[in-house]
Amino acid sequence: MNEFYTVLIACVFVAAIAYLIGSCNMAIIISKFHKMKDIRDFGSGNAGMTNMLRTFGKRAAAFTFAGDFIKGALVVFIARAIGKEAGLVFDVAYIAALFVIIGHIYPVYFKFKGGKGIATALGAMFVLNWIAFVTIAAGIIPMVFIIKIVSAVCLCGTCLYPVLNFVVLTLQGKNMFTEVIPYTLLAAAMAGMIFYAHRENIARLRNGTEPSFGRKNK
Repeated sequence: MNEFYTVLIACVFVAAIAYLIGSCNMAIIISKFHKMKDIRDFGSGNAGMTNMLRTFGKRAAAFTFAGDFIKGALVVFIARAIGKEAGLVFDVAYIAALFVIIGHIYPVYFKFKGGKGIATALGAMFVLNWIAFVTIAAGIIPMVFIIKIVSAVCLCGTCLYPVLNFVVLTLQGKNMFTEVIPYTLLAAAMAGMIFYAHRENIARLRNGTEPSFGRKNK
């Protein structure tokens, strides 16, 4: 019972810290403090790399992606290190990954209006299970140049991550009920958050109006 409460307290602590760090949205920070403007007032209104690229150019977009990717990776890395140091049997890094994404999408510092979480999720997923991440990247990256619709490719990769995470953890001999299933469910929750944040993109994909490379928005 003591172990249960220790894990519970650790999960709450990690979730809170991850959310607060996740709320540091790089697109908004860069646009406000470097460009003296709010990226959410331009283009699609989304505080993410794609809108930064269209509005402020490649350099701003690159810094945005790098910052959000590192944010997701660093939070998960620190959470896992804390869990190991505390001797926890549960990998709280999965909790950190979920809440850093939530913080990015709904940042407390910026009136709960942030980005769609792809770059942050990529960083978190890379540290959580690099084997699953690299496997997906190897198959997904070429699809960007074939399909030429970034949102569709990102959603495909996001959907595959919980599946491959399950496979890798199972092959590594992790306990099915205390590790594989709980971690896979948390990975699925991460994917669910990304899908919800991209609900407008999904609607456009269904209607055939989602922009692709070489085609401008009307």
